[in-house]
Formats: sequence, C-alpha cells, structure tokens
Amino acid sequence: MAEPGVARPVAPDRVGPVRRACVFAQLHRPGLGDLVQRNILLAVLRRAHPHAMITLVVGRSLADRHGELLRGHTYADDLLCCPDPRDGDAGRWRRFGGELAGQGFDLCLVDPGSYHLDATHARVAGIATRVGLPRGDGADGAFTDPVTLPPPLLGTPDLYDYALGYGRALGLPAPLRAGEVVPAFPRYPEPVPELAAPAPRIALHPGGEPHWNRRWPLTRYAALAERLVARLGASIYLLGGAGEEADLSDLAGALRDRCPGVLVHVVAGAGINRMANLLAGVSLLVGNDSGYAHVAAAVGTPTVVIYGPTGTERLWSRVYPRHRGVSLHRPCQAITHGVDEVADRRCAHECVVEYRGSGGPYPRCLLDVSVSAVWTAVVGQLHGAGTTMSGVADVG
Repeated sequence: MAEPGVARPVAPDRVGPVRRACVFAQLHRPGLGDLVQRNILLAVLRRAHPHAMITLVVGRSLADRHGELLRGHTYADDLLCCPDPRDGDAGRWRRFGGELAGQGFDLCLVDPGSYHLDATHARVAGIATRVGLPRGDGADGAFTDPVTLPPPLLGTPDLYDYALGYGRALGLPAPLRAGEVVPAFPRYPEPVPELAAPAPRIALHPGGEPHWNRRWPLTRYAALAERLVARLGASIYLLGGAGEEADLSDLAGALRDRCPGVLVHVVAGAGINRMANLLAGVSLLVGNDSGYAHVAAAVGTPTVVIYGPTGTERLWSRVYPRHRGVSLHRPCQAITHGVDEVADRRCAHECVVEYRGSGGPYPRCLLDVSVSAVWTAVVGQLHGAGTTMSGVADVG
C-alpha cells in the first residue's frame, strides 16, 4: 500500500466501468474494532467492482495512529489522507480537494460514520458516482446512488443491514448471506512461538478502550482462568495493549500462584499482524467488548464477549456466526455515544462509565455477571467448535 497522500497510478489491467474508487472513512476517534469493521464495506465494494483500484480516505491523525492496520490489513489498495475532523484550515481543505480531483476516481463510497468528509466533497472533485447512506443533512443531495437500508430485524440496523443496503446500491446481483458479510482478516504469515503450547489454547482479553468501562472485573478473569486450567488443562494467553501490561502481569502472577505449572503467556502491545496470527491459532477468545473480538471473528476464531454499558451486542450478532455474547440485557446497557462524550455519564444505576483501574468501580451490568455464566458460554463455544475436552460436565 502506498504512503498516505501518495496514490499509485492506475494499473493497465484494471478493466470495467469503475477503474478507480475511493471510500470516505474519516472517522472521529475510532477504536481498533471500528476500523476492522470497515473491511466489510471495502469487501462489498470489491465484490461489486473486482477490478477497480480502491483508495481508502482517512484523516492524517487516524492514519498515523493506526498506520499498521490501515496500510497492511484492509481491502483497500492504497491510502489517501484528508484533513482531520474539525480541521478549520481552509487551505488544507482546498489542497486536499485539488488532490482528490486529480486522482480520476470514478466512484466514491461514503462510510456511514464519515465525519466532515461527505458526498459534497466528492461532487466538487468531479467524481461521477457517489454512494452512501442519507443522514438528513445538506450532503444528502450530493448522492447519485443513495443507500436504503432494509427494515431492521433487531429493532435498529445491524452490520448485516448495512451490508445489504450498500450491496444493493452498488449493484450486487444477489444479496449477501449473513455468513458472507465479514471478510477474512488480511494478514501475513508470522511465527508465533507461544502457540506451541498444548490445547485447548484460551485467550483472555480483560482490557479495552480506557474511556469506556467495558471491563469485567479482573478478579473474575482470574477465577475464570483458574477454572479453565483446573478443568480443561488449558494454556492461557493474556492479551492487551501496551498500557494494559501491568493488569495482565498481575493476572498472570495470581494465576501462577493458584495453578503451579500453568502455561500462561502475557502478550501486551503486539502489532496487529502478530495478534491476528495468534488469535487464529487459539481455540477461543474470551474478552470484553473491544477490537480484539472483531479481529478474532475475522480470522474465524470463536469468541465469548462480555457486554457492559455499550449498546453494540446486536450490531454484529448476525454477521459473526462463531460469536457468543454474555449480557444481562438491562435497559440502560445502550450507550452509543462517542468515546469522548461518555466519561462523565452515569446510567440508571449511577454507574461510573470511565475506567479508573482494576479495583473498580465497575458498572453493575458487568459486576453482576457471574463466572458461572461466562463459563457456561465458554463450554458451549468449545463444544460447538468440536474441541476435545474432559472435565467439563459440571458447568456450574
């Protein structure tokens, strides 16, 4: 993939009515999972125009922050940077508009989450075909092919509904089936020595976005890990970002104290390619609502995700067939705000949303989820995946 701001020339073998396409995805402070999900629309566009060169257009700060993912693990051919969201410098926007117009794009697909980069920019740049979901603002009139979502089966649109709507607007001859929506995660072979451990290999991800208290208590993960080792003889992988290494090390130490001889690996701050290869080699991922669950789903690994305040469980329930959620489904488990808008929000139980450390406080919707409930989901997923196990008759 080309460096940001540098688009490659059109290859001579590109044929068809659309030779060059761009996807506007200037997202505001997305997490890893948000970006992994963008492969869905990129793959839908690739299905509709298999010979087109696809350029992903994102803000420069986003490209810098998630460069490894965007440059090597999407279904785009190259990357083009636009000004960041809320950038008020008219000169930068003018230069970007000129650059966009000079690329010779035939089609622009606007991601439904694109922020301050919309179909009007594509129209001014002379892009003839502009596909996207109307949002009730001034940019709606710039679409040549507006997306219409099907009536939502689950009350609100989910990722399957979005894939169907965009596929239809792009002219796909037949609707996608739910199991076809999530494309395989693009990754490169890389040795992962930790995977030499005996099966079942269970990955735990007790962390997540620091401004959302999506975390099941660390003590519960310790109890679950102890049960996995005692009853299944599992090898344990504790995964997280570099900033979560202290929590993971504490959890590993507690597990080694309780289960002498346990094989436990701490993997903190690994690159996305290494993490994808590791997740592809484990039997199951158990974790919070975070990007690692999306990567696991995209590499075909079964997941058990414990849901707290965020109202996202139904968003991908139909398109991740090997995914199982554990949630109390309380009415207040419905936060859909941006990361920077929820730090001080409290729910109906006066729960703190911001994560303040492994000692809590935790939202009631997570604190009240028992180890036994998660264990039952784990056993069900392992049985469903055909994992050979012993010692799991008692799931209580």
